[in-house]
Amino acid sequence: MSRRLSLPDGELCAAYAAGQSTTALARRYGCSPTTVANRLRGHGVALRVARYAAVLIGEAALRRAYLEERRSIAAIAAQFGVCTSTISNKRRQYGIAPRGHARAPARRSE
Repeated sequence: MSRRLSLPDGELCAAYAAGQSTTALARRYGCSPTTVANRLRGHGVALRVARYAAVLIGEAALRRAYLEERRSIAAIAAQFGVCTSTISNKRRQYGIAPRGHARAPARRSE
């Protein structure tokens, strides 16, 4: 059963307009950032763009760079201007298996 959370809407809207984030406001009022965002939208407040914009990295480009060209995750991340975890997440999202570590050739005893 849902309950309607009582938030000081005027104060909420003013704090957001002054630069507070939905996360900070949620902590202050003991609710989720989604609740804050929904309440703000309900009062006609246009929400700011998220901190990180979505990065479009095509599956074919990632497969080519990672599997065919055998480039490192760090090199691919630098190419797209993102962090390595973004490339790793995209690799998993596209179902691209990790390559594994190359083994050094066995040493021969003389």
